Amino acid sequence: MKSVLVGMSGGVDSSVTAYLLQKQGYRVHGLSLMFWETRFNSGTTACCSIDSVLDAAKTAAIVGVSHSAKDVRVEFMERVIEPFIAGYRDGLTPNPCVLCNKHVKFPALLDTANEMGIDFIATGHYAGIVNQHLTIATDKKKDQSYFLYPLTSEMLSRLVLPLGGLTKDEVREVALSLNLPAATRPESQEICFVVDCDYGKFIRDYDGGVSRDGPIIDMEGNRIGTHHGLYAYTLGQRRRIGIPAKEPLYVIGIDTATNTLRVGQRQFAVAPECIVGDLNMLVDIAFPASLDVKIRSAGRLIPALVSFVDAQKVKVVFERPQWPPAPGQSAVFYDEGTVIGGGVIV
Repeated sequence: MKSVLVGMSGGVDSSVTAYLLQKQGYRVHGLSLMFWETRFNSGTTACCSIDSVLDAAKTAAIVGVSHSAKDVRVEFMERVIEPFIAGYRDGLTPNPCVLCNKHVKFPALLDTANEMGIDFIATGHYAGIVNQHLTIATDKKKDQSYFLYPLTSEMLSRLVLPLGGLTKDEVREVALSLNLPAATRPESQEICFVVDCDYGKFIRDYDGGVSRDGPIIDMEGNRIGTHHGLYAYTLGQRRRIGIPAKEPLYVIGIDTATNTLRVGQRQFAVAPECIVGDLNMLVDIAFPASLDVKIRSAGRLIPALVSFVDAQKVKVVFERPQWPPAPGQSAVFYDEGTVIGGGVIV
């Protein structure tokens, strides 16, 4: 009998994953990773609270699989929280889910599986594995392949994703039929460790120096206002500019060297291309290549020409100018639904 280690957050997706794999004949062991809020308080976030770990243990008992927990709080602080704060301080828009998958979650799952002599690892992500290639999920609205591009070939060769062919409604129906603790739990918030989605407060609490006033300038370089910290802005943003204008103003540039925010009208915000570094290619491909690119987790696939700048970077030229890609976010490359690779927008 093949064995599989399932990352169980206590949420509905990972709970159903454990159940489905057991029904498929795997010997299942559930592992809950203690990331962040588990050391402070309970019940404040969807997937990081003590309540979530307890729910995962209850689910494991209902489904009839073994369960344990692993403390990765130090790794999460060093590889996710601190880079998240530093990124915003440096004018970037980091993606903590990508950082977590790359540096914490999947390395912890793989290491534990190896220690326990378990054959495979599994999560409740909506994505597919076809011939060890990562693919888009059947439920396009829930597809999470974007977040998985930084995985290694070893991780992909041992990864099982049973939700890739299901819709969210189908998954929740399974959970309801089993009366699982997570069956009626609402969707997880965007950033699991940030309470009430207020990332600005989170950053200020850990680095009060980010709230430094600076000039807001227009496209001609004229000072037209004052911002209260560049960390609160990302390219293309309209909220929190707070300057009356005949046409809406958007963030066009963030200059941390001079602590300056540049704003302009919508036509100045779009971008014809972007540069992507810190590459992780999952499929060998010759560049230049015409591929579909996703520059936001919830964004659509954009036709683009991708070509090498050097060994570490590629240039992505969009078929049509796009709402500005935010430095620090990821750009992920697809070919007919298969993830080719990706990197960080620089």
